Amino acid sequence: MAKHENLIKRARIAARLNQIELARRAGISRQALGAIESGLYQPSVAVALRLAQELGETVESLFGESPSPSVAANWAGEGRAAPRTRVALARVNGRVVAIPQAAAALSLAPAAGIVERETDGRVSVEVFRSQAEIESTVLLAGCDPAVAILADWLARRRAPVRVATLPCSSRAALNALVERRVHAAGMHLRDPRTGEYNVAFARRMLGNRRMVFVNFASWEVGLAVAAGLRDRIRNVADLVHHGVRIVNREQGSGARLALDDALSTLGVKGRTLHGYERELGGHLEVAAAVGAGEAQAGVTIRVAAEAYGLHFIALREERYDLLIPERETRSPAVGAMLDALNSSGFARELSELCGYDTSRTGTLIASGARAAGQD
Repeated sequence: MAKHENLIKRARIAARLNQIELARRAGISRQALGAIESGLYQPSVAVALRLAQELGETVESLFGESPSPSVAANWAGEGRAAPRTRVALARVNGRVVAIPQAAAALSLAPAAGIVERETDGRVSVEVFRSQAEIESTVLLAGCDPAVAILADWLARRRAPVRVATLPCSSRAALNALVERRVHAAGMHLRDPRTGEYNVAFARRMLGNRRMVFVNFASWEVGLAVAAGLRDRIRNVADLVHHGVRIVNREQGSGARLALDDALSTLGVKGRTLHGYERELGGHLEVAAAVGAGEAQAGVTIRVAAEAYGLHFIALREERYDLLIPERETRSPAVGAMLDALNSSGFARELSELCGYDTSRTGTLIASGARAAGQD
């Protein structure tokens, strides 16, 4: 309680704002602001974002959580436990036990229903979920495999929301949003003229539609290389010189764009690379293909390469943002997702499990017709 009072009140005073003026800018009453400052009231995501923006702070810095605790457990894996091993925890026969968990794995996926028939683009579905469960589902398009961590975070906190994903490239995610098929689109597309991420691409497609860009994380995009070739392949130029067989991402993906930019700098046409035309639909799929020996290298993100024990060569750091129609931020389901993004606890998990830079996770990157806080 005192933490919110100290941080919010201190930031307001530093900004030389009284309660009346800050409340007016944030679109709330002075009484509500007083309750927030005293720790008696937890603001909604929209209010927290406005307060943080007006005070020049991040939501995490104003409403952050305490550090993660530690627990002693009995190791139940084979051999000795290596540092940074992912584990499942449970209490067995009165003792906490740690069992190793794979970083990525194939699994059966649950479903809300099964299509019975289709007519002119409309489908009849045998439903397994209640109407309330359907209303509380967020449809998220994009290519980040860490959406599974977001879904797990929400489930553990019994948040009134489920996350269903449409795995696709950044450009396809943007198209899905334009066509109103999803609540949010994840993207990491770099504008070649300005070097800025996402906002310029989205503005060209969306025009003046009211949107908000919320940062999910920043990550490294690069080459996943078979472990046995780490001494031969040190950069993109080596792919050409050594005739390396690669696997690619589809057109419209941020990873494909990163590879093409690197090749363009070298004056090399992509089609000269062996395997350039073979396209896969996700970061984990690329890493899995290299790990299985189907290719010797592929462009993906670091967490995917490391999940399959591959050598990784970084090409650049990219910002992955969620683009959300402004009207959707007022829905309880999307609001619960934004609450998770604004949790320092979730940011820590994302950073530890994926190696992402989460210093701006939950931060409002841009909104409305004008960009705010662009890089």
